[in-house]
Amino acid sequence: MLSLSEIYFRNVYEVELTSNKHFTFSLINYNPDAFFEKPFAIITAGNPNNITLTATENEARNALLYSELNSTKVLKARGCYLAHCEEGYLVYDLSLEEALALGRKYEQIAIFYNDTKRLMYVDCKKESVICERAVA
Repeated sequence: MLSLSEIYFRNVYEVELTSNKHFTFSLINYNPDAFFEKPFAIITAGNPNNITLTATENEARNALLYSELNSTKVLKARGCYLAHCEEGYLVYDLSLEEALALGRKYEQIAIFYNDTKRLMYVDCKKESVICERAVA
């Protein structure tokens, strides 16, 4: 069985840039791109504390998160590991502290954060890096 760090390292993100254009990446197959030149966080409100909720419950939780973000600097994002996917949002101009606070508020184990020097998963409670990859 893989550790949480190994799972996060293999997680694949798909970000909706426009209705017909998507950007896909993961830590394991990361390629340098201008997409990573601006800091961002990826956050979900779904499946709090890794407890699986119904699609309807997760949609309602993510709608609350989206209303709190209230920004034009938000893109739809989806993180997947194997067949399990979670919907969420990529948010620009959010500090790591703000992203972690939202992660804790929505009872998430971790959030994804790009500080332009490294891509990382950060534990919301411990505020420690679970896994990371340097941005080349």
